[in-house]
Amino acid sequence: MTRRLAAVLLLVAACLAVPLPAHAATGVALTAAQLAQVRPLTFTSTVAARDGVAATMPVTRVRMDAVIAGGHTTRAICHPTNLHVSVEVRGFCWNTTDDTTKNWFPQGITGSGDGMNGSVLYPPCDGCPGREIVAVSWRSGASHEYGANRLARVTFADVTAGMAGAPYRHVLLVEPDGSAEGFREIASHADGISWYGNKLFMVTGGDPDVPGGDRLVRVFDLTHFWRMNSTASGNVGCVAGVCSAAYSGFALPQIGYYRLSPASVCAGLDLARPCLNGVSLDRSGADHLTTVEYRKDGSGGKILRWPLDAATALLKTGSDGMVHPTEGWTSPVWDLQGGVFTGAAGVLVGLCPDGAPPVTYMPGGTANISGEFRKSCLHRVTVSADRTTLDVHYMTTAPGNAQNASYWPATGRLWLVNEFRGDYTDTYESDRLVLSLSCPALTC
Repeated sequence: MTRRLAAVLLLVAACLAVPLPAHAATGVALTAAQLAQVRPLTFTSTVAARDGVAATMPVTRVRMDAVIAGGHTTRAICHPTNLHVSVEVRGFCWNTTDDTTKNWFPQGITGSGDGMNGSVLYPPCDGCPGREIVAVSWRSGASHEYGANRLARVTFADVTAGMAGAPYRHVLLVEPDGSAEGFREIASHADGISWYGNKLFMVTGGDPDVPGGDRLVRVFDLTHFWRMNSTASGNVGCVAGVCSAAYSGFALPQIGYYRLSPASVCAGLDLARPCLNGVSLDRSGADHLTTVEYRKDGSGGKILRWPLDAATALLKTGSDGMVHPTEGWTSPVWDLQGGVFTGAAGVLVGLCPDGAPPVTYMPGGTANISGEFRKSCLHRVTVSADRTTLDVHYMTTAPGNAQNASYWPATGRLWLVNEFRGDYTDTYESDRLVLSLSCPALTC
């Protein structure tokens, strides 16, 4: 055997010895008996309180066209995407302040591509039909003057003319409460959002330590924003004729919320009290919201499908007046953050399997976990023909601490957002991104 041939054989053997990303195993469907154990959701309207504020206090009702005009500006992709896919990838970076701030962290993603297809209620962008709008939810961080998870906001970016240089604005989410101030902040992790018709749904894993922690799904009307008459104050509400939304020029008032029945905060891996840590819209077949449950350092989070009513753009109630999940599975993906489905295909966002390629944001080379660092991956999902199992495989690495995903069927694009800004010791620079992958029918 020649030395050259021997060297080639050794190289081949070495390549074969490198561990490939592991199969992420199988998700199993919840049985009818298990689904029946999940507490249903009940709706409480806050429309009267909202309309009372609009009628008696100096807030100005505006449409979305006023919100998306001007404001901040996106930049072209400015960080490594860490994606290993052979499809077209677009996206943007936030401005330098939003890219690096420790006061706010991105969580959920949706947009007009969710809101349109099939809706008979309103154009996706009220007052601005035909615009391509991306919406991202944020939660306040520990360094914010309000503290961690004490404020929630949504950013609306108009990417119609392109990803870079797109105008965007932050809008504070508020709850009309009938108080003298009229409304208050919403304390939430702002885990996930989904745009359906003229409604925006925000889900949360729940928090027993904040007011309203048992309000797992909050609903907002995207045709009814408020312009504040002051951006100089960190207050939320109206005092002596000055209406503020924690320095934001706009607020989006809640019109109602869903709680479990009997009312309770959620509990991770408690079948009766599921946590809702991510949400997406599935328009294949009957319209549904799909929620996912996060479990740190483990699998088994629940994936649930909740029916929607196209006539009201709210969740669809059963004969008992409550909302029941129609399907569900347990997830084999660790640290599940987000998930999106269409037909029998899906993508889950969570921890990488062993053997996934190195990424730029992880210390320690190829490790999946290093301290509080987590290597994020996308996982390809196929639902079995009888809907009893999820076949889940590694798809690609993703930006650091990738969160939620959204699929827009009219354009065949998969959207992804991540929250990571390096780390609190500033060892690593920020790498926040909003990405859009060409992925028709989620088969990329």
